[in-house]
Amino acid sequence: MIRNRSVKLLIWTPIPTHHQSGFLSAVRSLGIDLVVHYYLAVPQARLDLGWSDPTGLPPGERRVPARIGSLKLCADWKERIHILPGCGRPFLFALALACSLHRLQWLHWSEPSSPYSHYRLISNLVRRRYAALNNRFGCGALAIGELARRDFIDWGIKADRIRFLPYSIDPVRAASASSRALGEGGVRFLYLGVFEPRKGLDILVAAFAQINAEYPNASLTLVGADHSQGKYHRQAESLGIQSIEFKTPVPAADIGEIIGSHDVLVLPSRFDGWGMVLSEGASMGRALISTAACGAAFHLIEDGVAGYRVPPGSVATLVNAMRNYCEQPQQIATHGRYSSKLFQELTPQMNARRLQSAITELCTPT
Repeated sequence: MIRNRSVKLLIWTPIPTHHQSGFLSAVRSLGIDLVVHYYLAVPQARLDLGWSDPTGLPPGERRVPARIGSLKLCADWKERIHILPGCGRPFLFALALACSLHRLQWLHWSEPSSPYSHYRLISNLVRRRYAALNNRFGCGALAIGELARRDFIDWGIKADRIRFLPYSIDPVRAASASSRALGEGGVRFLYLGVFEPRKGLDILVAAFAQINAEYPNASLTLVGADHSQGKYHRQAESLGIQSIEFKTPVPAADIGEIIGSHDVLVLPSRFDGWGMVLSEGASMGRALISTAACGAAFHLIEDGVAGYRVPPGSVATLVNAMRNYCEQPQQIATHGRYSSKLFQELTPQMNARRLQSAITELCTPT
């Protein structure tokens, strides 16, 4: 077994995020010596969603160029277990090669690969080579959810070398509690995210048109950056929907207020590697509806008990799930309590212990 005081990690990850800060702090609280290398700038698309680009980072975390020489920016890089985020960029594949050539211990950690890649065939070949490299020289893989685990096996990573390590966040809080009972006066549905085809908003708007016709007191709020040039506004107008509101993104610190003023959070994505908004909603005890193409849906939703998990691209099944809450609004609080219970298994502290166990099981003492 690797003792905590001898564990030295270097996590390579694209950007600093408010979502991961709690997890990194929890890892350090276990006595693990942690260094983090961020190799990209926070993209404008994330800033448009209300994220921030921190000017200062905690000790041990630094921004580095996306090149192999960044290994040496950590003085004891040869002594550390490296956690790598995949092979989606040539730099990352080269990083896995460098770790292998130097006989460093390394683990893969990522979401499932997107099915919407423009170079799917080439990407699959690269992933198979990466999997072979991991099987031969790496220690194994850390899957951000069940969908990721299945995807890694498709790449060729051996199933017995895969461990579960999801995203984790600190619970989201609202500054003020709503005095309105969940579902009272009509169910308030909420979508949070980018307005783009991958997110399935066309399906959600079409489904809500049917719900609003049956339950005029129901409402839908869509909050996010519009990358569709108003497509979903026009769709809502053409369907004659009355109780729908479009809002621009809010700062990450205000997400709790938005979620807290709604009853049911809906994520209709055609694909989401995880879907952090489900974690945010579950942490606040909100009922969830998500497609089965979102990684978090397999861990925060127990279908019919803690929300509903529906097929992607299906208006009819989404209508049924939304209708269930309109017909039985008492389900909202019941499902929300259960989703909150499931969230307790995905806190930063629980996740840090998962990482600790995975290292113990997969890596050899140094």
